[in-house]
Amino acid sequence: MIPGADGWEIWTGSAMSGFQQHASTNHLLALDVTGIPSGAVAMAVPVREVFAVPFRAQTDDLSLLGDLAAMQLEKSGNRPALDGGQLTDHFVYATTPEETHLTAVVMNPPSEGKLPRKSPDQFDISPRCLPLPEGRVVVWSELGRWVFGVGKPGGALYFQCLSGERLDIRAGNEIGLALTQLRLQGLLTDIPEGVVVWSHGSASDARPEELEALSRGLGIPTSSSPRPNPTWPEPPSRLLPADVRAERLAVRGKRNRNLMIAALAVVYLGVVAYLFFDLKKTKAVAAKVKSDADAVSAEASLLDRHRSKWSELRPVVETDYHPLELFLHIHKTLPNTKDDRYIRFKKLTFLNQFKEIEDELRVAREIVLEGFADQENQQEIPNYRKELKKSPDLVGFKWDNPGETTDKRSGKLTFISVGTATE
Repeated sequence: MIPGADGWEIWTGSAMSGFQQHASTNHLLALDVTGIPSGAVAMAVPVREVFAVPFRAQTDDLSLLGDLAAMQLEKSGNRPALDGGQLTDHFVYATTPEETHLTAVVMNPPSEGKLPRKSPDQFDISPRCLPLPEGRVVVWSELGRWVFGVGKPGGALYFQCLSGERLDIRAGNEIGLALTQLRLQGLLTDIPEGVVVWSHGSASDARPEELEALSRGLGIPTSSSPRPNPTWPEPPSRLLPADVRAERLAVRGKRNRNLMIAALAVVYLGVVAYLFFDLKKTKAVAAKVKSDADAVSAEASLLDRHRSKWSELRPVVETDYHPLELFLHIHKTLPNTKDDRYIRFKKLTFLNQFKEIEDELRVAREIVLEGFADQENQQEIPNYRKELKKSPDLVGFKWDNPGETTDKRSGKLTFISVGTATE
């Protein structure tokens, strides 16, 4: 099962013989899909249900990558649900003698209707099931939403669900911002030579004007081609939601219940005999267990201190609130054009630090925007303030807007807008 443009698709076959499309549905919920053939079921999780964090690990020791991937996810604020099952994994796509390039992923716990009636035997993510060409950005539609991905030899470097519902200049800007971040991290060395928008032969395929708008927003050529047939990655991921894991355990438990009862009886009799004839040895074992428990308790205390330190670093590691990112979002909402600068900034102040609020130490975030405009452009000031409040990139801020004043020296209208983080 793989997410198609307008609904779930069913493909049958194997990695050796290839896959053929068995059925294409218009169901957005996997629970509504019927007619799944018998046999093992593998499910590709849609991009909208997965968050990707690519990074470079300064080690070639593969045994350390799991802990490093978990740390990167924690650092980016994408902590998996504790009771959700196995919701994280990492995939290596490049190695050197001193460095490993990999992508960590975290999956959202499946909500009601997101899993099919027949529990899948394997889970993976849809970008790994599609051949993403290197050197190009690939855009395709999944369950009514546009997504994009960047491929590397050996795997998918990065993928993301676009925020808008159609391809336009804003979608191109969103992809461009992601590519810039990858280049700053050293994960993407060259600018992609083009964008490929996969088509599905349906009414939801991108129109020529959408391809042109996407190309203008991103600044690189855009073309369209049919989406290739999917395949199943090898080795598969370790993703396993809690519901499926619990079902497997229940089936296994029912099958082995009688055997377990007999085994427990034998173990119980053996333990009783062992304790009766070797009490001193049992006391020694108990002492060792207590010692191990004390050691684990010390490690747990160390983990709590580590998490406390990470909390203290929130103003530094939460990059969404860095001044450069906030300045970019504020600048994008300006009504200015290439030829006319209706509003100009005079001063921008960013506050991002711990502060005592109601007898509690919290992270205080605030933006103080000071600007001015000519008298004939005074209407642009309230319009700009409205755009600040409507900006999807600044939804985490509440804006207070005192009235405008006239500068006695220059005669210009000056204004101040104060944005306070609500989170």
